[in-house]
Amino acid sequence: MTKEYEKPTETFQPTNEKNTEETSAYAGSLSTTGRLMSYNDQLKESLKRGIHFTEVLDELINTDDKNVLLESVMTLTDYRLDTAYLIFPQQYSRADYYLIFLNRLLQLHQNEQVILQSSDHQNELYHEFPGINMEGYFTFKIDENMREGAYYVDKSTGARLFYINFKRQLIRFNSQALTDLLVVDYSGKFDYKTVKRFEEYLVAIGKYFKEDYGFDVDFNLLDASNNASYQISSADEPREALDKLFIISADAGYMLVAGESGRAVLQLKNKVVVSILRQAEHDDLNNASWVIKVHDEEHKVAWFDILYQYEFIKDWYLDNLTSLAIKSDERFF
Repeated sequence: MTKEYEKPTETFQPTNEKNTEETSAYAGSLSTTGRLMSYNDQLKESLKRGIHFTEVLDELINTDDKNVLLESVMTLTDYRLDTAYLIFPQQYSRADYYLIFLNRLLQLHQNEQVILQSSDHQNELYHEFPGINMEGYFTFKIDENMREGAYYVDKSTGARLFYINFKRQLIRFNSQALTDLLVVDYSGKFDYKTVKRFEEYLVAIGKYFKEDYGFDVDFNLLDASNNASYQISSADEPREALDKLFIISADAGYMLVAGESGRAVLQLKNKVVVSILRQAEHDDLNNASWVIKVHDEEHKVAWFDILYQYEFIKDWYLDNLTSLAIKSDERFF
């Protein structure tokens, strides 16, 4: 027990049974006994709380039931282990439990690619990805303004790759962070296969949450499904950027052509098609936005892959981010 919670010891002197002070002394003795009993009861409750904590932690570490796994991490991330009567000096943080949970979920899917490491210097757990190693130091960060969820962050750059909220059952990927870290930073340090494996790891996280728990997942520029629409942040037509794409595509041996309804269509290798068009949500033309779409026969190519596989498209996209940047969910990024 820390000194903060220590109470001064009270000393009681014996009294004459017939003394008129007997009643008050006796009452004081009872009062002290009551306080001691109350303290002991509170200490027992604190110990019970600690034991219950270890039982939930056992579930997080050992369970093979995905629902129990989710329930345990939700309990632990909100658990207040310390009480006024008992302080546990060695504890994992809320962010650490998110990391442990991810490893356990990947483990249950036999896809535990990322390595859970412990930093004595930072006094925290972190993820290390093979091939990227210490160039990537991934942790969860709790935003004090949005304490229900957490951001998966590359600590060295501060890039928030995705946001997860267990209670609201959603995951949102951040296009700007994915572009800055995976496309800009990592392209100069690692080969495509290494970065692709890391991208597949991120996609697997979203996929498992969606399939196992019914989470609402926005994969953003990592979404390889043909019905994915990567919404452009700017509401204006990217006419100048399209004119530039027409020129550099021709220089690279490809042809940007006009398709139906004013869309710009770029045919790439292996029957992959990139389209840039104005798309109305639910046929509401007043709320139409410009989007980028990628179509391939096997539903395996995302905008992320296009940026890595075609240097001229990556350069064009990065040079025109003010008019082409893919939009992320503004509630979280």
